[in-house]
Amino acid sequence: MLNGVQGMVGDTALVTKAIEGAHHPGKIRARGEEWLAIPLDPEASIPIGTDVVVADVERGLLVVYAIDS
Repeated sequence: MLNGVQGMVGDTALVTKAIEGAHHPGKIRARGEEWLAIPLDPEASIPIGTDVVVADVERGLLVVYAIDS
């Protein structure tokens, strides 16, 4: 079992600040904390209130995708 940020891969989270592509991180709430996040698809935008899955960690940012995508 991985601990820390790497251990979050596969977790679900809620977008609290819109994610506007790879160069405009948003924020998600995961494990009771706010984290900066970018989309798995670098061109994607993910609005506030969307449930996402953590796919990876890149340069200290969580890489996420919307559950419905």
